[in-house]
Amino acid sequence: MKALVYFGARDLRYVDVDTPRPKKGEVLVKPRAVSICGSDLSGFKGTSKFRVPPLIMGHEFSGEIAELGEGVKNLSIGQKVGVVTNLFCGKCPDCKRNLQNICDNRYIIGTTMMAGSYNGAMADFVPVPAEKIVPLPEHVSFAEAALAEPLSISLRAVKHAGNIKGKTTAVFGAGPIGLLAIKCLKMFGAKEIIAIDIIEKRLDMAKKCGATAVINSNDDVLKFTRDLTCGEGLDFVLDAVGIEATINKGIEIVRNGGNIIWIGLSAKQINMEYFTSVCKEINIKSSYMYTTEMNEALDLISSGKIIVKDIITNSYPMSKGPEIFAKLAGNQAEDVKVILTND
Repeated sequence: MKALVYFGARDLRYVDVDTPRPKKGEVLVKPRAVSICGSDLSGFKGTSKFRVPPLIMGHEFSGEIAELGEGVKNLSIGQKVGVVTNLFCGKCPDCKRNLQNICDNRYIIGTTMMAGSYNGAMADFVPVPAEKIVPLPEHVSFAEAALAEPLSISLRAVKHAGNIKGKTTAVFGAGPIGLLAIKCLKMFGAKEIIAIDIIEKRLDMAKKCGATAVINSNDDVLKFTRDLTCGEGLDFVLDAVGIEATINKGIEIVRNGGNIIWIGLSAKQINMEYFTSVCKEINIKSSYMYTTEMNEALDLISSGKIIVKDIITNSYPMSKGPEIFAKLAGNQAEDVKVILTND
């Protein structure tokens, strides 16, 4: 079969590899749409410990069942499916606490975790445990279903904030996760949703996704948010960037006793406004990946409660992967979500 194989920093090749066969309890999926994640780009650049070469990347995808492994029932060849790509163990203390997202024994399709590497969906075929398969209705496109994975991440982060109906909110970062978080905030009834980013094109998209106001990070964000809230500050801030500047600005613009969710992973270490955080009695919580939100995300897409296709800015055949990765790594701002297709 053909696959996009990551051999090292900025070395991605479309090559022939052995076709995998499904083991007992697995199905072989033919990916039809694979979304390029920011973490895939970090891997391509050689800056991610979660992409160890040689590796076939791709963890945001949907496709068709091509082959059934021994013992698989209630699924059929040719069936249109989504895939839960977090392969947790289900036995460790974290899994038993319903924290499957941080299971140390988990594999994630298309990445390298503590348990090892698992080749992903940027290929003609990928084996998947049958219990991770989610049948799709015909009216949901492959591209839409591929975005259920990032939507799951945004959905979990917003749910961490509790009841945000009628609340004033802000999202730092109008990339895919931030834009999908804006859609979730709108669905849950937030009164104000402020999108904050440095790229004007993405702020324009944030408006289309439901932001009630937008502001460039280079402008006076504090004054803007204070004016909007009669000097009080925001009820809830979600940081989908994760750098020192946005984290500290979030602490500044949230109200006393307000809520902050950290989801961005750009920085490893920062100098944080700790004193201010304590004195304002801010509730700070991190959010990582998802647990049960994948099925919920697919239901939201299927029902039309959340539209995801509007953040897809380009689509290319899988064979153009090396060229597209090089382009995105050089100027990621031009695109929000890019889909690789496998017809």
